[in-house]
Amino acid sequence: MIQRKQTLYLLLSGLLMLIPIYLPMLDVITSDMLYSFFSTGFQDMSGEIVFQTWVLFGLNILVVLLSLVTIFLFKNRVLQMRITVFNLILKFGFYGLGILYFYNFHKTLDNIIEPGIIRPWIAIPIVCMILDYLAHRAIAIDERTVRYMYRLR
Repeated sequence: MIQRKQTLYLLLSGLLMLIPIYLPMLDVITSDMLYSFFSTGFQDMSGEIVFQTWVLFGLNILVVLLSLVTIFLFKNRVLQMRITVFNLILKFGFYGLGILYFYNFHKTLDNIIEPGIIRPWIAIPIVCMILDYLAHRAIAIDERTVRYMYRLR
């Protein structure tokens, strides 16, 4: 039963959440420097991390691992649904923590020209939240179908 559509949703969700590690979510421009915000931290133009966000990076890795581990829990659909909802909540926390880190980094700079240039792939966690919702719904339909078949016996 590993070839179900929720497997594709969870796999795609997990792989898409790898993108904030490698691509910047937004840029901050000061009078003398450009800083890019990755999930590992704020990097300057030379690639050196000037403001570390290891908790956000750890949360990002946890979300990816949970998405991939949830695929293999297909025999325990109730646990699979719970972990999918927990993963959805963690993605909301990813955004909240990202906003908190951006605010703290923003306070440390004094000569800001532009507060932030938002990159289009900052919406990837929202897409992953939608995929998690679709996976949860598909798992619930499978669980309902199995319970209905047991009742018919």
